[in-house]
Amino acid sequence: MEPIKNTKSKEITANRLKAIDRILNAYKAKKLAIQAQQAQLDANTTEGLCYEGVKERMNKAYQKNKRQKKIDKLQQIKSHWAGLS
Repeated sequence: MEPIKNTKSKEITANRLKAIDRILNAYKAKKLAIQAQQAQLDANTTEGLCYEGVKERMNKAYQKNKRQKKIDKLQQIKSHWAGLS
């Protein structure tokens, strides 16, 4: 005797599996979209921070060079140091 094949239950099981696959695919797509969005936000935030960091470093370097030039200029003037000793 062969087992009775229930095509109706197979269809239901197949439909359930298809529905589960669709849900999983939708979940994966949503997850990828969120990751892409997060990566975009991180890139924008990092760009802003990098730019601010560069501006700050350039400003400090400029001030350091300017200060050094002033010191060098004052060291060359002998009369500037005459009254200090």
